[in-house]
Amino acid sequence: MGRDEGLVCGINAVGELLRRQPERIQVLNLLENGSRRVKELGERAHKAKITVKMVPATALDRLADGVRHQGVAAKVTPFIFTPLATLLETALQTAAPVLIALDGVTDPRNLGAIIRTAAAAGVVGLLLPERRSAAITATVAKTAAGALESLAISRVVNLADALRCCQDRGFWVYGAAATGGEDLYSVKWPEAVVLVLGSEDKGLRPLVEKHCDHLITIPLAVASESLNVSIASAITLFEINRSRRCQ
Repeated sequence: MGRDEGLVCGINAVGELLRRQPERIQVLNLLENGSRRVKELGERAHKAKITVKMVPATALDRLADGVRHQGVAAKVTPFIFTPLATLLETALQTAAPVLIALDGVTDPRNLGAIIRTAAAAGVVGLLLPERRSAAITATVAKTAAGALESLAISRVVNLADALRCCQDRGFWVYGAAATGGEDLYSVKWPEAVVLVLGSEDKGLRPLVEKHCDHLITIPLAVASESLNVSIASAITLFEINRSRRCQ
């Protein structure tokens, strides 16, 4: 585990971690003479019997190593992933479940933004490949702004095999393509959906695309460039929600 992977920074991210998974926090480092919200986090941590250290700004900056910390940096145990079988079982107990699968999304800020959007849109969980993917780091947690602890994430060895497992359990797999897919706004969404998003530069890998039941495309104005993957995820997820309400 790298240094960044053992850290959660930011008031919202650490606050959510305190609420949902306080057992993961080993030491909570807080800025000396920090804001009222920083002090409130310290009080909550003391009540949870978590070790709290008050440190100067220079020490906190060094610990955060470039991540914007807002006066808060928690040393944590590794992120707890959810087994795929458990994720699917939970999802199928949810009305009209949506899962996201990422193929080659390596930028931690994009991953964090997707997690934040997914939680806001009511997505049940995320499939994250072990390779060719951003890890769960302090940057991801900070960008997710507290949503990381509210979304089940399954780390899978082979994304194509994982998609096949989803299909076997009744999910329909929709891959997002820059061009050539069905117009997003004409799709009739089935009850259980996996939305697959690829990297911005290469899109979906051929093997992953082969395992999609359908491809969808966000219609763009002529000469427009492709969208950032986190923006594309937001547009698609909330269109799924809107479309289902109108059906």
